[in-house]
Order: sequence, then structure tokens, then C-alpha cells
Amino acid sequence: MRQFDADFYYNDAERKVYKTSGGTPFLDQNYTVFGEIVKGLDVVDKIAVVAKDENDRPLKNIRMKMRMLN
Repeated sequence: MRQFDADFYYNDAERKVYKTSGGTPFLDQNYTVFGEIVKGLDVVDKIAVVAKDENDRPLKNIRMKMRMLN
């Protein structure tokens, strides 16, 4: 089990977000949010069924293009 950094705290507003919207605080400062699928869910299904190794990593790299929608 991961030990939390004693110098890292959530303020009241951040705690409220986790309580109302959800989330996984122990992943904070360790992982990046990858994104949201807005169309093309069929592509996700195709990626899910490719051949993988014992670590669940695809045997061949899967290239993706990303577009920021802000």
C-alpha cells in the first residue's frame, strides 16, 4: 500500500470535489488524466481486443492522435 506524502494535503474545496464528483486521491501527483471520449467509442472497443502480453500491454504500439477541446 502506498504511503502518502506528509507534506501533501487537500483543502476543503478539493475534499468537496472528491465527495461530490468522485475520484481517486491516491493517484494524484502520480498519474495524468488521459482524456474523455467524445466520439469514436468503436475505436476504444478495437483497442480493447488487441493481443496483449502478461502485463496487459499491447504487443504492438497503438498510435493515437489527440486534440485539445478548450
